[in-house]
Amino acid sequence: MFNNTIATSKAPVQLISRQSLAWLLTIQVFILAPHFATVPVWIAVMWIAVAFWRWKIFQGAWNYPGKLHKTLLVLFSCIGLYVSMGAGFRYESMVSLLIVGFTLKLLELKNRTDFVLLIFIAFFLIATQFIEFNHLLAAFYGIFCLTLLCATLMQLHTRQVPSSIWRGVRPSFFIVLQAIPFMFVLFVVMPRLGSFWAVPSPQHAKTGMSDSMSPGDFTDLMKSDELAFRVKFYGDSPAREKLYWRSLVFSDFDGRRWSQSREQKMENQFNQFNKKLKSHIDYRGSEVDYDIIAEKSGKPWLYALAAPNRWSSHVVFARDMRLQSFGPVNERLHYHVVSSLDYQFNEIKPEELVRNRLLPKNGNPKTRERAKAWLEEAGSNEKFVEKVLGYYHQSFFYTLKPPPLGADVVDEFLWGTRQGFCEHFSSSFVFFMRAAGIPARVVVGYQGGDKNSVDGSFSVRQRDAHAWAEVWFEGRGWIMFDPTAVVAPQRIWQGIEQSLSETDRQFLARPFGSSIKMLMKLREQWDAVSLKWTQWVLNFDSDAQSSLLKKWWGDSSATRTIILVIIILGGLGILLFALLIMRTRKQELPETSRIYLRLCKKLKLVGFEPQSGETPRQFMARTMALKPELFASLSSLIEMYERLAYGEDASMIAQLNVAVANFNPKKVKPVSTSI
Repeated sequence: MFNNTIATSKAPVQLISRQSLAWLLTIQVFILAPHFATVPVWIAVMWIAVAFWRWKIFQGAWNYPGKLHKTLLVLFSCIGLYVSMGAGFRYESMVSLLIVGFTLKLLELKNRTDFVLLIFIAFFLIATQFIEFNHLLAAFYGIFCLTLLCATLMQLHTRQVPSSIWRGVRPSFFIVLQAIPFMFVLFVVMPRLGSFWAVPSPQHAKTGMSDSMSPGDFTDLMKSDELAFRVKFYGDSPAREKLYWRSLVFSDFDGRRWSQSREQKMENQFNQFNKKLKSHIDYRGSEVDYDIIAEKSGKPWLYALAAPNRWSSHVVFARDMRLQSFGPVNERLHYHVVSSLDYQFNEIKPEELVRNRLLPKNGNPKTRERAKAWLEEAGSNEKFVEKVLGYYHQSFFYTLKPPPLGADVVDEFLWGTRQGFCEHFSSSFVFFMRAAGIPARVVVGYQGGDKNSVDGSFSVRQRDAHAWAEVWFEGRGWIMFDPTAVVAPQRIWQGIEQSLSETDRQFLARPFGSSIKMLMKLREQWDAVSLKWTQWVLNFDSDAQSSLLKKWWGDSSATRTIILVIIILGGLGILLFALLIMRTRKQELPETSRIYLRLCKKLKLVGFEPQSGETPRQFMARTMALKPELFASLSSLIEMYERLAYGEDASMIAQLNVAVANFNPKKVKPVSTSI
């Protein structure tokens, strides 16, 4: 072990011990592991190479890098960051730069000052973990890393090697444990600038609903079990067949792809200034009250049951009866909605009706011809819709792997393959309506969701993505129709898995252990806990803070809040001080003393105890003189003990522990003597 100092002409240079360096490299692994999932791969490879280089320096096999090597490493890092991240100052580039500096500083680690600097950088890196990962496990992992980091700092100032990892971590664990009440108080009373996840975070590509729809798009979503949003109802939840989570409305069709019209996109940008958008909706019946926590999607559109009547102030209502945020959802977003499931959706803008009759000039001639003929046979728009839905019911098959379609996608699907998924049914149905001159449009979102038996919440995943249709009737407004419910009613009543054949189910995304009831029950328990964590911790914004302080304190003014903080923190400080004063536990003995006491305890069983002022060697010599059969064992034990106690040979700890544990003076046979 190093003696920690080397004399110089200026000041003693304090060296880094073997255990301190080992602890530092270990904590770097734990701190950087979450970041390695998001930063470029070359940064992780570089850390491995640098850590290996630093260990070789410690062993004396390699030298510290010279100026040329340092310059090349810095140039390589700058070029790598520029190629990987670009020239912008974004979250990802800043964190990657911090990690690169944290890594390269290892090659300059020579003394305790450098060591402490790396520890302080590590504290910042622990904090950045919570910007990317803010779920409950991330909180526990962050506390774990914080505990290890404090233990690493303590190792720098101790000469004795701990006998176990727990003995090295235990002091910092209790320090962090004592700090938790103070952290809780500060979390509750410190002014909130927004919810926890209001910090700008990276916009990684996400699987989810796009702003257009063509055959095959939703089939790809079935391969994802990723969470889209969670729902918590206040009161009884609606029946599953009522859970149509509206997200986007498509009015434009180019012959293959459905998308929002230019007018819809323009309206999305300015509808937050229009206060009369609800005037064309007649709300009826009872209301459904619920909270939604949407996962980050990078898109502005949100999800709600039709028809939204009231919603959170940070959510925008669009004319086509859907909700959206003021900007892209780059962080988990919580909002409250009250919907009326019984409503009449009237349209007051004539241009909307004209827009939803439009079709491309060419393509799908067979459908256009039959639409006009069937409408003439039906005699009314309502009976025409019934006739078309009857055709879907009799002739179509629901599958995740439909045959590919050519140029005239609607004709080939309706009169040829007749196998498809929800986007095939809704798209062809709306085309059929428009071909007959009836206004219609495609609505996309999600249908259903997995109900948690623990807390009654719903988890809606990407595989629950769905598309349906709305048709305009004079005097009745926009009426929802779902051709998929006609072809495969099990999809709506029981869920997508129950509506598929055994062959198709293999393409459907399923959670791990979905066939094991115990694992699914544990997953529900965990989802319920995660939802509470999101509601109580991550969603603790200024409004929630004000409400809580008023409930506890009766007033949330700054003066009373400061008084509350002083009282609580002062009380916690006095309590902690009293506990430290009243501690009766003796100071922990060094490892050598504990081993010696165990040996004395065993010798006491055969009648030998150390006398006052008697050294360990004197005690062993007296014992061996009176009991010669113990000579071989005790002489070996006292030699190892002295090497550990006075020679500071740390390698003797494990060996001496084993020897004392195996030593049993009662089983040693007396030395035979002959007369």
